[in-house]
Amino acid sequence: MIRAYFIPIFLGIFCLGCTPKSMEKQKMKSHLEQLLNRHTLDLWYPKVIDFENGGFYSNFSFDWAKEKEQPKFIVTQARHLWTLSKVFQFYPERTKYKNYAHHGFEFLKNKMFDSEQGGFYQIVDETGQVPDGEYTHEKRLYGNAFAIYALAAYYEMSGDTTSLNLAIRSFRWLDIHDHDSIYGGYFQYMQRDGTIIPRSALAQGYDAPDKKYVGLKDYNSSIHTLEAFTELYQVWPNDTLKDRLYEMYKIVSETMYAPPGYLQLYFHPDWTIVKEQEFMEVGHGKNEYIQHITFGHDVETAFLLLEAAKVLGIAQEEILPKAKRMVDHALEKGWDMENGGFYEKGIYEDGEMVILDYGKNWWSQAEGINSLLLMHKHFPDDPQQYYQKFELLVDYIDQNMIDHENLGWYSGGVDHDSNIKKLRKSQIWKGTYHTSRSLMHCISMLE
Repeated sequence: MIRAYFIPIFLGIFCLGCTPKSMEKQKMKSHLEQLLNRHTLDLWYPKVIDFENGGFYSNFSFDWAKEKEQPKFIVTQARHLWTLSKVFQFYPERTKYKNYAHHGFEFLKNKMFDSEQGGFYQIVDETGQVPDGEYTHEKRLYGNAFAIYALAAYYEMSGDTTSLNLAIRSFRWLDIHDHDSIYGGYFQYMQRDGTIIPRSALAQGYDAPDKKYVGLKDYNSSIHTLEAFTELYQVWPNDTLKDRLYEMYKIVSETMYAPPGYLQLYFHPDWTIVKEQEFMEVGHGKNEYIQHITFGHDVETAFLLLEAAKVLGIAQEEILPKAKRMVDHALEKGWDMENGGFYEKGIYEDGEMVILDYGKNWWSQAEGINSLLLMHKHFPDDPQQYYQKFELLVDYIDQNMIDHENLGWYSGGVDHDSNIKKLRKSQIWKGTYHTSRSLMHCISMLE
């Protein structure tokens, strides 16, 4: 593939007969490669690599100063491993990324995996030790799903069967302990040995910081379990895994899907919706609108469902209308008509959309450009004008999310809140996975 640094020469040679539209797409591709390299890959690696203790550092200030506290969270560590594995496949001449990925794999295998009882710990300290605390040895579906996701990608890139075996072992551990054989799907909260922590634990004094969701099934861990199984099935086409992947595909696309075109968020084990009142009781009367609409997750899930269908051998035409509807709903109800960009969240009240948070999260906009360009690929002449909105969102990112002085992505749009400029550029929930994946996909589609 022609990389950004070759484009000025090659355009002069090959584009004499290009149409204006193709010329513009070449320019767009060059711009996206700058966002991918200058503001993401070259900036983060090897800066975030902990060569002394293993794994990746978590916390860097707005101007990229490494901070004192460096907890290592399974989600961040796994996302770095996945990203580096994919980057080496995208840029095979850059062997350093293969080495960086191996470094991340060793930390996941040796420090974050519970070799005694199985599964991955949620968080360890900088040296890889599980911190003391009442709930620190618990396991979570979300983190374990991302570990499987990363291990599968690393195996695809490296051919290292140790990583594939660990991914298989992790899947089987999760499936034995956490899969609901009656109603389907998986629970988020587990004890160290994989025992599911039920909703009734609240009445017995369970008091983890995120206790309000205990014993439930939720959209976020479910879509990323779908994502992880999609990745693993491509390198390990096992029958049980295929059944679970199809099950998660149906749960996300049917059970969680609301006809207007968005995901419902929290469910009891039998997939009945959790009412706001129940959350208010757990939260001591405070209504936080837990069952809101998250536009960023909806546009991301549209892409994830299409990927899962492709891997399962399901015709794209089966899921494409729903995927399109999810993107369209986000555009119709959660898109900034003046400046571009997807708002954080909203809720229907008396049939009308009320925006609860006008902020624009960095990852939502990254996922947005991927899904908008994907919709343009399938529906180039649609009245939604996906490509024009894609261009508008790229421009919004460049103007409001890219730090042109210190480099990198802000955590949100500075048009909504200028104080975001002083927030961390890296933390346990902010890495390179959303941005790198989206940009690599967009560059490939433009090619």
